[in-house]
Amino acid sequence: MNATWWRRNRFWLALLVPLLFLAVVASSFRLVNIYLPWDWTRPIVAHDTSGTLRQDFLGFDDVRREREVRVQVLSAVPQQVHGDAKAAAGAVLWRILLEFEAAPDQLLDSCTIELQDAEGTRYGHEGGMESVDGSGTPWEARLAQRCVPESAPGPTLEPFTGKLVPSPVERSRTWRLEYLIATPEAVEPTALRVGWHYPEYLVLEVP
Repeated sequence: MNATWWRRNRFWLALLVPLLFLAVVASSFRLVNIYLPWDWTRPIVAHDTSGTLRQDFLGFDDVRREREVRVQVLSAVPQQVHGDAKAAAGAVLWRILLEFEAAPDQLLDSCTIELQDAEGTRYGHEGGMESVDGSGTPWEARLAQRCVPESAPGPTLEPFTGKLVPSPVERSRTWRLEYLIATPEAVEPTALRVGWHYPEYLVLEVP
């Protein structure tokens, strides 16, 4: 290739570098999404108000474990006020009662619970409610990240050290917990999503 060829093609050669960069970024994005899933991408749809989530996960201690937990939506009741929480303007609170069943040695301390409408819009514990006395975010708003009894949570892992901490009291095989999640007044939830570790999550019908 002589100097004339380089001059004639210098514009296309200049475009080649950013195009190669974009190709590398696109392939990296695909790698992250397919092989390193860091989002809820694998639904386990129960087609019922009750279902079982089974997954294998890597804990903070780099130990791979198996998880098996059954969850049932016992009720979901709309209301404007519950405890020290009230719905914000234009919103409604859904008081949800869940039943869990799992072996006492299962790691289940941190979870994500969301409501979902017919269009796939998700509603979590953030926003839509306020304290009755106006003092700020009510305690109930934070409970959608807790899936175990406070007094008997079962074993947990320290997030920074990976140390396995035994439960102060052995957790019962079945237990029930209540949650509050706010949605716009016009929304009718059709499903409840619950998950512990990406990417699997359980999808249950709302009765």
